[in-house]
Amino acid sequence: MMHKDAFDAGLATEAPAWEWLGKLARCFPVNHHEPGGYCLLDTSTFDLRRAFEEDPQRVQRFSQTLTDASERPLLHADFSKSHLDERVMQALLQLAEEQRVLALRDAMFEGGAINTTEQRQVMHWLLRAPTQDGLPAPLQDVWREMDAVRSAFLAFAETVRANPAITDVVNIGIGGSDLGPRMAVQALDAFVLPGKRFHFVSNVDGHELKAVLRQVQPRRTLFIIASKTFTTLETMTNAATALQWFREAEGGALADQVQDHFVGITTNLEAAAQLGIRTTFGFWDWVGGRYSVWSAIGLSLAIAIGAEQFRAFLEGAHAVDRHFQTAATEQNLPLRMGLIDVWRSSFLGHAARCMAPYHSGLQALPAYLQQLEMESNGKGVSRDGEHLRYLTAPTVWGEPGTNGQHAFFQLLHQGPHVLPVEFIAVKQIDHAWPLHHRLLLANALAQAQALMVGREDEDPQRCCPGNRPSTFLLLEALTPRTLGALLALYEHRVFVAGAVWNINSFDQFGVELGKQLAEDIVPRLESGDVRGLDPSTADLLQRLR
Repeated sequence: MMHKDAFDAGLATEAPAWEWLGKLARCFPVNHHEPGGYCLLDTSTFDLRRAFEEDPQRVQRFSQTLTDASERPLLHADFSKSHLDERVMQALLQLAEEQRVLALRDAMFEGGAINTTEQRQVMHWLLRAPTQDGLPAPLQDVWREMDAVRSAFLAFAETVRANPAITDVVNIGIGGSDLGPRMAVQALDAFVLPGKRFHFVSNVDGHELKAVLRQVQPRRTLFIIASKTFTTLETMTNAATALQWFREAEGGALADQVQDHFVGITTNLEAAAQLGIRTTFGFWDWVGGRYSVWSAIGLSLAIAIGAEQFRAFLEGAHAVDRHFQTAATEQNLPLRMGLIDVWRSSFLGHAARCMAPYHSGLQALPAYLQQLEMESNGKGVSRDGEHLRYLTAPTVWGEPGTNGQHAFFQLLHQGPHVLPVEFIAVKQIDHAWPLHHRLLLANALAQAQALMVGREDEDPQRCCPGNRPSTFLLLEALTPRTLGALLALYEHRVFVAGAVWNINSFDQFGVELGKQLAEDIVPRLESGDVRGLDPSTADLLQRLR
């Protein structure tokens, strides 16, 4: 039954806890906007080094290990190096109650249309449910339909895996139809079937497609065209070019074999058929693009790691779903981490967060999280259309360690403003060189330590102020199960932050404007017509012709 108060939250600034948090923030270093620039306003009394000295239980208080139903560890989160104390945490939990975060959570898991601007349900979590047990009655038919599609695309994945004639799989999609599968296939390289290579094409820039087609042979390649509507400009342009390349290969000898080498992930069966694509797998409007790796959009991942491991990927995420649904607020990890994200952005002025995964397999994770967080919560109006007076989603950026240390960590240690860092490390290795891993982990630990402790020096050029916040996420191993848990944790903390800010985290109208303007400019590049364009765009268009 829908929680009637799920949509009753107003602007966060109207919540009593918001005012109290604003007062508490005066005790912490705050990034501050001034007419002359953006700087650290440090009139605070809070210092991480002193916080650990004064509270021997701080690590235990602000860290948590997440396990599944069998008590197997999924991940460990240590946010004790964050700029917060117990008063702040309790006030944030009170803010969550006042903003009805858990009521909105319950509405989501009950199948409510919480995407209010598009009147859609938000049920990517259903894609992870292994059975229909415990689901609300209205969702059980939906689950059965979903499970049929899941079983079908996983069975198809197994046939491709068993076919030695297919050596290359090319996924053509963009946004959520690319970022999730690309990131996951790369992250789970240790589980990828030997003898098959996986390629991803997203950019409409023809150089990317050319580089992939140069590496593959038509007879030995399966193309996955991933677009819900089969109208996405970039995807369909790349698909048309790939089809043309395939049909013209070997003097046209393969022209009648499109159905054996192209598969569509779409609900537009008619458009797929017009291209000669007969094998298709659909998904639903209650699955947002950035939440779709769990669906048939993850077909490339399923081919790479197999149906059993793909189900383990879903299992890890489902365990986090269950935790988010059932854990007490004081021990609800997605809730706590989402609230800390609100605290950092809206109260401490942290307009950016650096992602530092210390595992090369996670090098695409920052890009994946950019879409998840900034497309979801990069909003300036509330669900009710009121303009917000507080910062929402931070800019998410980063590179794998140790590369980032030799690039932008200088700014993190000595810049004039505070930028929180999120470290991700993996305990177990998939290679035979333990020295490499000890050096990698030592650097991750040392960088988090250095940000906090800093360094005093008579030479101000060498002085590092310290007291810089970070979070540390630790996986026992990088497996389908733990990766699924990690991604679900991020999804739910983004949900929590959006619920507190009273924004709709599940639309993306800001993405559409540029697309619409591009449709107008395409013919102008051919004709040279600049009527109605602003002077800068008109001049640039002429220079590009």
